[in-house]
Amino acid sequence: MPITRGIVAIGLAIVCALSLMGLPHPQKNYLAERCRAGLLAASQWLFSQAIRYAKNEQKSRFLLTQNVKLALDNMRLREAAWENERLREALAFRRTDGATAVIPAEVIGRDPDQIYDTIVINAGSDRGIVKDMPVVTAEGLVGHVAMVGVSDSVVQLLMRSRVSALVQSTRAQGIISWVDGHRFRLRFVEASNLVRAGDRVVSSGLGGRYPKGIPIGTVVEVNQVKRDLVFQQVFIESSVDFPNLEEVFVLVVSAN
Repeated sequence: MPITRGIVAIGLAIVCALSLMGLPHPQKNYLAERCRAGLLAASQWLFSQAIRYAKNEQKSRFLLTQNVKLALDNMRLREAAWENERLREALAFRRTDGATAVIPAEVIGRDPDQIYDTIVINAGSDRGIVKDMPVVTAEGLVGHVAMVGVSDSVVQLLMRSRVSALVQSTRAQGIISWVDGHRFRLRFVEASNLVRAGDRVVSSGLGGRYPKGIPIGTVVEVNQVKRDLVFQQVFIESSVDFPNLEEVFVLVVSAN
């Protein structure tokens, strides 16, 4: 079948050629002019389509570039808005009792395995940082300085610390220890003390490391265990976003 079609096509071409050869000279010129005009029109159309395609491609590339730029600008604006919000909270942060100065610092590293629960900040002895200084955010207590370098320091987070604390409303005292996530337990709270969900828990100032009055968290659960008639179970939740800390404040505590 393909061979037959080829033979037919060749035969038609020969017939057309012989027919054209038999035409008078004026008609040959007319057909040549028409073919030349058709080829010229086709080439012009193809050229215009190529130019139009190139312009559309250039326009699409330009619009795509503009969209990417706008997206980047939006991301920068959102980040700037979040940063401004954090700075407003930092400016609203009131100096804790016993702190004579507040040193702002940025988090530049953290424990990837969360085994030691530490972060690294970009402030060291060059900015007056010394070991055991308390570290806070506007939301509450973060931890304390564990190691000091020349231009950076390692901060031990609250999860690996024991903090003497008290319930702000009733003055019930206990020791803070980590449970999981943002959840801590206020241990050794006497069963006779009235503690309710929503009560604020702050540092008591005992022990000397943390000044009195630093926010630690809010009571979220209180249980009275029947087999333990001396102490009650008090659980609190910290407002500090430990996994996503970006800025912290190191408190310079007065000696007295």
